[in-house]
Amino acid sequence: MARPRRFDEAALLDAATELFWSKGFDDTSVEDVSAATGVGNGSIYAAYGSKQGLFLALFERYCEGRADFVRAAVRRPGSAASAVSGYFEAVIADCAAQPGRRGCLMINSMAQLGTRMPEVVAITRRATERMESGVAARIRAAVTGSAADAAEIDSEIDTEIDVEIDALAAHIVLVSQGLIQLSRLGVPTERLHAIARTSCANLPPYCAA
Repeated sequence: MARPRRFDEAALLDAATELFWSKGFDDTSVEDVSAATGVGNGSIYAAYGSKQGLFLALFERYCEGRADFVRAAVRRPGSAASAVSGYFEAVIADCAAQPGRRGCLMINSMAQLGTRMPEVVAITRRATERMESGVAARIRAAVTGSAADAAEIDSEIDTEIDVEIDALAAHIVLVSQGLIQLSRLGVPTERLHAIARTSCANLPPYCAA
């Protein structure tokens, strides 16, 4: 039976996330986390086993939070195009709010650790799938709503649209990740908005209904 933790785990993971996000995995130590939180090294090792164990715990928590962020951002009422536009706006605003344009911990960690930690790849894949499924569900809801009073659509066409929506959702998530990377490179916010508008302008016609 696991021993109860004698520290505020959420507060520790929040502080550790900031350190790993700002400094990177290799340049962050358990001692750094201990100094920032006041939680002893021994307590951290007892709870997570190693620096990697600590990182994977906070990384999965962060990625789940990002997936929740995406799913919430596409809930804007109206057309699918409006929802996608709102999502891109939320991403750009979040990028601008990050200290030093540091990007996204998930994307940064995939670049730094993807070949060294298979767990990072697996966690990122699960989070990305949740992002894509959330965007796809929002588009499907809009398409279904717009077609509610129309004649029944041929099932074969429905299947084609369904496959296309999955691909479109993956594309939209990919564009959002590109916006994050461009922000990290220092691209002005105005240009990020222009890129987002161009992407929205090229959405399929059924997204505007």
